[in-house]
Amino acid sequence: MSGRGNPPAGVRDAVPGLADPTVRPRRVLTAASLATGMCVIDISILNVAIPAIRNGLRASLPTMQLAVDAYVIVMAGLVLAGAATVARFGALRVFRIGVALFGLASVLCGLAPDAAALVAARALQGLGGVLLTPATLVLLTDTYRDADGRARAVSVWATVAGSPVAFGPILGGALVAAVGWRSVFLVNVPAVAAVLWLSARHMPRGGPASGRREPQDVLGQLLAVVFLGGVALALTEGRELGWTRPLPAAAAAAAVLALGGFLLRQRRFAFPAIPGDLFRAPGFRGFVTVGLLLFAGYYGLVFSLSVYLQQVHGYGPVTTGLCFLPSALPITLMPLVAGRVHARLGAPRVLGIGVLLTLVGGVLLALVGGDVPVGTCVGLLFIGLGFGLATVPQITLVMATAPPHRSAIASGLMSAGRSTGTTLGVALLGGLPTAHGGITAPALAAVLLYLLMTATLTLATRRLPPPPSADPAA
Repeated sequence: MSGRGNPPAGVRDAVPGLADPTVRPRRVLTAASLATGMCVIDISILNVAIPAIRNGLRASLPTMQLAVDAYVIVMAGLVLAGAATVARFGALRVFRIGVALFGLASVLCGLAPDAAALVAARALQGLGGVLLTPATLVLLTDTYRDADGRARAVSVWATVAGSPVAFGPILGGALVAAVGWRSVFLVNVPAVAAVLWLSARHMPRGGPASGRREPQDVLGQLLAVVFLGGVALALTEGRELGWTRPLPAAAAAAAVLALGGFLLRQRRFAFPAIPGDLFRAPGFRGFVTVGLLLFAGYYGLVFSLSVYLQQVHGYGPVTTGLCFLPSALPITLMPLVAGRVHARLGAPRVLGIGVLLTLVGGVLLALVGGDVPVGTCVGLLFIGLGFGLATVPQITLVMATAPPHRSAIASGLMSAGRSTGTTLGVALLGGLPTAHGGITAPALAAVLLYLLMTATLTLATRRLPPPPSADPAA
């Protein structure tokens, strides 16, 4: 499908298959990247402000942990419901609502009079993130129709999303020192205003993802919320309180029961929360699983190594943060490389190279055990190179293998896989011993995850349909 007349040169060059010539791809990409970066940075920027917030609000450490976890748990638990909302009401409308809600919640966080109000506002922030995150990828998918253009756009988007890994704590520390802890939330306000202004014009109008609205599987979505939220709550609180304590045990039991009910609902309901054509799409499940394993290995190692460096070696927070620059900087920059080599090598091959690099890094960390600074840095460098290189092709393959009218649900499942992988990795790898054997045990566990990721990628790639014939007569 093509628009009438010739689109402007910038649009034509960036998006050869763009249907609406009034859409400005750079504006869409800027708004999507800024919104995602704002959403991601609020995961890391709060950590450096916790001591100042505790003093300012006279809050206990468990309450501050809850302020951190409330955001992550809401994001993880409601992501499929957010994707279903995007599919039903359209990406642009939900994106604007999510950004506005995120901005309102940021103001409430910055003005919070006590710790309870801060926790509630953080949960509201998570709700805004739940709406804007799946809508962002749908907007990019609707704007960049050709595979190479989409890969370049996703590479920019992923670079912005990965920047908080390297620079979020630095920005947070500077804001706390110069202005105070409330600034780490209020700094979102000008970003929200910029995103809303950018999204006011020249965006893909879209509407609902399909021409007819299918009945909503409300019960299935509620069961998914209980399952994902229960998993996130059980893993997060179990790590802090102990796995047998009432809260994590009850959350785990609720998650198991919800999963059983969800699977039963998937079989019996004509329009399930995860549509059958999406679930059966060749390679889709495999590429989502690759993202889960990728995030589990990386964030589990980061947590384990951070605890090891501070508790065993006695490093301070700043020194520990500097130790992660060999991985954080490649994660920020490598998506741009992935976007450039996509057309030449293809997404499956680029993803395979990224997975191989992470595996090499995990093996190096397992060999040196965290006791050799140079070896540890080299291992983190390889993991960062692989992680940064893998993110773009993993996203593009997930979205490319999904049926076009299922892009919102596909985006939600990908986000759910990544967030679940993060909580799984931190809970499982973070619980392994690090005192006497260095980080050998967590590194070996990460290697096992990366080997499983390699096998999953191989199977998913084999299921991809053959590329279309290059014969002009075909």
